[in-house]
Amino acid sequence: MADRNTYAIKNINMIRTGSRDHGPVVLLHAIGADLTIWGDQIAVLRTNFDVIAFDFPGHGLSGPLNNKPTFEIFADLLIEIIENLSLAPVHLVGISLGGMVAQVAAIKRQDLFRSLSLLGTTCSFSVKVRGILRERAEFVRNEGMQVLSPVTLGRWFTKEFHNIRPDVIDRIKKILLFQNAEFHANMWEMISTLNTESELQHLSLPAMVLVGSEDTSTPVDAAQTLADALRTQILHIIPNASHLLNMEAAEATNDLLLAFLKSIK
Repeated sequence: MADRNTYAIKNINMIRTGSRDHGPVVLLHAIGADLTIWGDQIAVLRTNFDVIAFDFPGHGLSGPLNNKPTFEIFADLLIEIIENLSLAPVHLVGISLGGMVAQVAAIKRQDLFRSLSLLGTTCSFSVKVRGILRERAEFVRNEGMQVLSPVTLGRWFTKEFHNIRPDVIDRIKKILLFQNAEFHANMWEMISTLNTESELQHLSLPAMVLVGSEDTSTPVDAAQTLADALRTQILHIIPNASHLLNMEAAEATNDLLLAFLKSIK
């Protein structure tokens, strides 16, 4: 394990907003993205919650990770942030990679968490998909982020969203291009190892799963497998949205998040 105590807090770009008299909500972003993808959620959640978002190592304005990334390192970082800021127990909201890290952290330290909201994510992959993810790692390692970015953006958003919000597509493309290609490849190799399905069944946390109807990265059947593992019936399929549904279908995502978080006493 990397020495998280010498890396974590001082090298992490983080924001905190909202009332500290309310329950804390921690937001975890997708691979290659940064905390700014949560802008629509932060604007709504801060009225009712103490909202914390940060850039993972090697993402956004956080410092680089000197070791190869592992889920253990990312989960330990999240745990350290929660303990350092005396936040526990927190509502954890994660999309894609963020949802995977959320699962690993909850398995390690369920006592730190109040609920899980997992968007556009999964708990395992088939052998075939693991191979595809490793091939993606080699592709970006050989071709670079410039070549990978249009493929990624095609998976993250529907064609309709590309047409009506080219400004958002351009902004996310620039965030992607900011990431080091070798690190991005290592991240995909890390993601290809995810397998939390059996361990999630031992959790006893309120959980909600959201997925876009057009998501090909973590499709509806993967979301159903995740919901089954978490033993939750709260699974919402957002129509006409792809992988980054929190941006493409912000209003629907916000309404569901607020209703779920407010329902937890």
